[in-house]
Amino acid sequence: MVYGLLKRYLGLLFLSACIIPNLFAGVTQKKEKPVMFQVRKDIKYQVIDNFGASDAWRIAFVGRYWPVEKREKIADLLFSTKMDTNGNPIGIGLSNWRVNIGAGSFENRENKEVTSTWNRTECFLSPDGSYDFSKQAGQQWFMKAAKERGVDDFLFFTNSAPYFMTRSGSTLASDKKRINLQHDKFDDFADFLALTTKHFIDEGFNVRYISPINEPQIDWGENKWQEGSFATNQDAYMLVGELDKALTRHGVSSKIVFGEVADMKYLFDCDTSLTMPDNIIEEFFTRKGQYNIMGMPNVYNCVSAHDYWSAYPAKTLVGLRQKIRGALSAADNGTKFWASEYCILEKNDEISGEPSPAKSLNLGLYVARIIHTDLAVANASAWQWWTAVSLGEDVPIQLKPKEHSTAESLKYDGIVSPTKMLWATGNFSLFIRPGMWRISLDREPEISELEAATSLMSSAYTDGEKVVLVFINYEDKQKEVKIRCGNSTKGKMFVTDMDKNLEYTGEHKLSELIIAPKAVVTVVI
Repeated sequence: MVYGLLKRYLGLLFLSACIIPNLFAGVTQKKEKPVMFQVRKDIKYQVIDNFGASDAWRIAFVGRYWPVEKREKIADLLFSTKMDTNGNPIGIGLSNWRVNIGAGSFENRENKEVTSTWNRTECFLSPDGSYDFSKQAGQQWFMKAAKERGVDDFLFFTNSAPYFMTRSGSTLASDKKRINLQHDKFDDFADFLALTTKHFIDEGFNVRYISPINEPQIDWGENKWQEGSFATNQDAYMLVGELDKALTRHGVSSKIVFGEVADMKYLFDCDTSLTMPDNIIEEFFTRKGQYNIMGMPNVYNCVSAHDYWSAYPAKTLVGLRQKIRGALSAADNGTKFWASEYCILEKNDEISGEPSPAKSLNLGLYVARIIHTDLAVANASAWQWWTAVSLGEDVPIQLKPKEHSTAESLKYDGIVSPTKMLWATGNFSLFIRPGMWRISLDREPEISELEAATSLMSSAYTDGEKVVLVFINYEDKQKEVKIRCGNSTKGKMFVTDMDKNLEYTGEHKLSELIIAPKAVVTVVI
C-alpha cells in the first residue's frame, strides 16, 4: 500500500511539473499588441511659435563672473542645434530667450527690497531719467550667446515698474488693492519698456515680444523673494493700452503678450474676490469682454499662462487643458495659447524623494508629460521654462557648488549639471521648430487623452517636408509601435531614458519601433 501511494504521489508530481509551467507560460508570454499610428499631414492644428526659457536670475551672476568656458558650455546646452560626430545633439536648441528687464531692487536694496540677494535686479533707467545700458551685463552676455547660436526670438518681461515709479517706493507691492504703480506713471512705465526694447532692437536683437505684467494674482507684499506686483484687470487693461501707444509712438515693432497668470485656473472665473484678476480669456480675448485688447494694433492675439499648481494629478492636468482648448475654440477669434512659465514647485508621489538618477528621470518624464499635454491637448503654440539655470534640481541646468564650497560661491563659479529635464525638453525643442504645424496622429486602438497621460503619449509635427513624432512612455515596460507615414519606411530616433540623454540611436523601421520603458523618444521622418 505504501508503494502504491508513493507511486501515485510521484505521478502527480510529474504531471504538475509538466502541466503547471505550461499553464503559466501561456500567461507570462502574452504580449501587448503593437500600437498603430497613422500620420495625417492634412489635418493641422496650431502653428508652433517657439520653445523658450527665462534668464532670471542666476544668469546675471553666471554671465558676468563665471569662467568663459563654462558660460559657453551652458549656452551650448541651451541654444545649440548642432550634432556631435556620432549624431548626438550638443544642446536642446531653444528658439526663444526670455529676458528679465529689472526694476532696480539692487539699487534700492536698503528700502524694504527683495530679501534674496540672488533675485535683485538692476534697472537701466535712473530716477533722473537717464539710461545706463551697461547694466545687466551678465544677462546681456547670454543674449549675445543665444544670438550667436541662432536664436532670433527674444521676449522682454518685467515683474515690477522701476522702484521710483511705484506706490510703495519698492519693487514689492504693499497691498492687493491695485497695481504697485503711481497713477500718473502708467505712460512713463510704458515709455521705459518701449525705449529699452528699442535700444536692443537697434543693437541687433529681434525682440519680438514684451510681457509687461507677471502673475498679477500673487500677493507680492507677502512673497518677498522677488520683484512683483498685484494688478486688477482694470490695471492690466490700462497698462497694456499705454504700452500699445508707446510702441507706436517710438516706432517699436514688438508685440505685447498678456496673461502670464500664476495658475491656469485664473484663465477662467474663479469666484474669488472682486479685485482678483481672473476670467482672463473672456475678459480680454472675446468680443464681449469688458477689457477686450484684441483691437490694439501692437497686441499679440495670444493668452499666456503658467503651469504651476495645475499639472497634477493627471486628471487635473488633462481636464484643465481641455477646458482651455474648448474656451478658445468657442471664442472663435484665432487667439493662441502659450504655456509661458514652469519649474517644479509642487511635491507629489511621482516626483518626491531624495536626489537620485531614478528621481531625475521621473522629473524629466513629469515635465515631458506637461509639455505634451500643453501642446497636444491645450493646443499651445509655445512652451517656455521659468529659470533655465538654477541651484535646485527642478530646472534644465542645475548649478552645484564645488567641493567644500557654499551655495553663495555659485555666484562666481561652480559645476554645470544638466538634468533629465533638459534633455526631455530637447526631445521637443530641438526638433519642433518655429513655423511647424502640429498635425493629427491617429491611434489604434484609440484611448482617451487622460489614459494616454499615464501610459503612452504621442504627438506629430511637420514643416511640410519632414515629420517629427514625440512619444512619452510613462510606464515601466516597453511599447511596440508601428507607424504609417506616406511612403516613408524609416525614421531617425533620439532617446532620453535612464541611460541616454537625447541620444541618437540610428535609423529604425517605422513598422517595428520599440519605445523603451520610462522614456521620451523623438522620431524624425
